[in-house]
Amino acid sequence: MAPKVSFSTKQTPSKRWWIMLLLIVAVFMALTNRIDKWLEMHRRGSSPDLDCGSWGNLQSWTIRLEQPQEYAVFESLENKRTTWHFGTLSPDQVVTLLTQCGISPEAAGAIIKKFRLPSQPGVVLQPDEETLFSLSPDVRSRLYRELAKDESNRFQANPYLIPKGDPWIIFNDHHSSDAEAVRLMKKLCYQRNGFTYFSDPEVVFARLKTPEAQRDFKQSLTGENVVLARLLIRKDEDIDKAINYWALSMPGVAIKDVRPMFEAEKSLPDGGSISLLYLLPPLARQKLYTSPLPPEVSGQKMPDCHWTALNFFNANPDPRMADNDFASKYIQENYYQIAQPGIGGDLVLLLNDNNRVIHSSVYIASDLVFTKNGINYAQPWVLMHEKDMVAHFSALDPVKVAYFRRKGI
Repeated sequence: MAPKVSFSTKQTPSKRWWIMLLLIVAVFMALTNRIDKWLEMHRRGSSPDLDCGSWGNLQSWTIRLEQPQEYAVFESLENKRTTWHFGTLSPDQVVTLLTQCGISPEAAGAIIKKFRLPSQPGVVLQPDEETLFSLSPDVRSRLYRELAKDESNRFQANPYLIPKGDPWIIFNDHHSSDAEAVRLMKKLCYQRNGFTYFSDPEVVFARLKTPEAQRDFKQSLTGENVVLARLLIRKDEDIDKAINYWALSMPGVAIKDVRPMFEAEKSLPDGGSISLLYLLPPLARQKLYTSPLPPEVSGQKMPDCHWTALNFFNANPDPRMADNDFASKYIQENYYQIAQPGIGGDLVLLLNDNNRVIHSSVYIASDLVFTKNGINYAQPWVLMHEKDMVAHFSALDPVKVAYFRRKGI
């Protein structure tokens, strides 16, 4: 008779231990995978600023965008010295002006006697480095404000903005010569209207030892603090409000095109994000972060800030917007003034004390504007925080900000 065989459902302690161990390992591996994904998502690149509003959840990164090397090399500083032009002022009037700016009468007389270029008409001074470094920031600010009245004093009339008063922001230590350049610049910066500026590139350029260091210095000076932006779309988010903001305020941006993108990003396991580039009208989408080509013929008028702002919604840009008189009349006939911007496409204008428009830009969302800062073809079209744009145009006189909206909205 065959022996009776029975199977026990009880596991030995050894088997139970191995099963528990395998479960622990499996849970640990799953958690590790989730943690790795979380760390990758949060550590990838720099963390953005987040600003929530009717436009959605706006992520933004401030970056330093430099001009193309092909354009930056046009900035010629080789064998140049700082030169001050005083126009039609007589030597005595120049001494008086220097004194009013905070230089003692004795030092002012000595400066004219020692550094005047006799071959030049009028009073033209070429001060040495010792004199330049000896100026206090307050004296430098007042003197350079007077020099800016003569267009021959180019870097006084159009100084370089130093973001947050810190030259390191311009260079970010990515060139071997940056430390020396920053050390010198800190001695030559000055404040005006609450911002910091720099007008003596020739001095720093001459102190740099190699052509590579000089090239890097010129390249770094051309940069601007601009913004990269995306809309964060969370998995549990109500996307209708943001879709309506962009599609209804931006002609050329259709709900039928925007909604599928929002829904696709929302359907991702952890949500997603959309570049603001896809939520702008065609002209802005095409121009953003690019610089115009140089003029084809001498004297050709290049796109400027007014052309940019008033053509923002035009698929085919109207060249008449580059004419200041036409642009002014166009604003009067087609826009009305508002207290604060709140719709994409509102105009953001900078005015001088005489209420003359010195710069035009377009409100996008939060405090971001679409702008081209200058008629120079080397200046790109960018997104920028309004306060940074104001700083760019406050180098000489303080500016006022005014907002306008298209009639019928």
